[in-house]
Amino acid sequence: MDPELQKLIRQLQDVKCPPAVMDGVMQRIAREKTPARSMRAPLAWAVSIVCLVGVVAVWQWQARRDARILAAEVAAAHVRADRAVVVQQAQEAFGYIGQALLRAAAHTENALSKEAVPPLRNGFEIVKNKVSKPI
Repeated sequence: MDPELQKLIRQLQDVKCPPAVMDGVMQRIAREKTPARSMRAPLAWAVSIVCLVGVVAVWQWQARRDARILAAEVAAAHVRADRAVVVQQAQEAFGYIGQALLRAAAHTENALSKEAVPPLRNGFEIVKNKVSKPI
């Protein structure tokens, strides 16, 4: 090593700095050494929260969509069931009406054959007898 450099190193080792200056220097080094707040951690948290909220939103949207589809299917099933009930009731009503019409037709046939036909037949016989016998 260079003799001048060794001499300078010895002189520097002998020189002592006052404690106040050393404290000031240490504080300044500490201030400069503290890292500037990194945006990595808050950014990572923000991205994580946004992803979580997005997943929850998509999950809720799908649940609502599935609920609407299920409600539509249930409503369609009720409509089909209601239509089946209406068809069955209409069949029963038409059957009742048909039976009533058949009973009315049978009653009318009996009434005509027993009440209307004999007087007409008797009247026809009387007219026939009068026409065939000249006066």
